[in-house]
Amino acid sequence: MNIRCRKINCKFNHAGSCHAHEVRVCRGAICETYQKDPKKVNVELATELTPTKPNNVPLSCTVGACLYNHDCRCAANGIAVVDNEENNQADCATFIER
Repeated sequence: MNIRCRKINCKFNHAGSCHAHEVRVCRGAICETYQKDPKKVNVELATELTPTKPNNVPLSCTVGACLYNHDCRCAANGIAVVDNEENNQADCATFIER
């Protein structure tokens, strides 16, 4: 699954693309895989201009209320993870309530 990441300071974010071995989205549509990298500055770069390599990251989802959740696997074509500045979480922006 292709995962676009807007959580700039995540250690798995490479030019807006997630390169974790696996991504877990849990209750509240929060990316549980997010890990802050203290070496990364929280400044957004123009990821549209940066060449990205396609990623095929397995994604597990325990959000039972999500339309795309089928047996704890995400059935969306891809997801976007965004920065939730209110609680400093990484949220799945693709979540749609059933």
